[in-house]
Amino acid sequence: MSGRAVWKLLVKGLQLYLPGYTVTPGEVRVSDRPAPFPVPVLVDGAGFGLQVRREPVRGRTEREIFVRGEGGGVIGIAIAGPVGAVGSRVVDAGSLVRYARRLIYETLYDPEDADSAGPAVRAAGALRDVVFLDPEHGFGLCVELDPATGGPVARLLVRLERGGGAGREDGSGGTVSVQAYPAAGRPAQAVRSQN
Repeated sequence: MSGRAVWKLLVKGLQLYLPGYTVTPGEVRVSDRPAPFPVPVLVDGAGFGLQVRREPVRGRTEREIFVRGEGGGVIGIAIAGPVGAVGSRVVDAGSLVRYARRLIYETLYDPEDADSAGPAVRAAGALRDVVFLDPEHGFGLCVELDPATGGPVARLLVRLERGGGAGREDGSGGTVSVQAYPAAGRPAQAVRSQN
């Protein structure tokens, strides 16, 4: 799993939006049964999902779009912001993919340039990996889309805990706990940080 694009995108997202937070080195908990979490966690064939309260959206959503592959045909997006911006009380693989595609389109489409619509639609369709982090509530989800079927799976459940920042003079930062959902029909694999 540590070689997968979604894991690398999680590490990159933490570096961008939560400097001082460190991914716990060593083995990550691999199970389809969620550990204790700040909100109710749902588990089904599409991985993890979160049941959240509807709240007014406070703060801004940050996003960074990453392009990889030959000809830039594969898109990943790291998002940090309030979970309310997703627009659903159940935040799962499907709702995160819809939200991520909307953000990609909004970022790349220029209303004053009609020629930007096609590339924005193609980029949204080329989405393969989504990392969503909500620092205020202390959690996140990471989604992979199967290249063959297009089906999304929320493979990584992320818990962000304030404090214990590695080497930060101001005491900010924290630790990250990750639980990996086992891939269907494959044995569970431990995830190791490359940092």
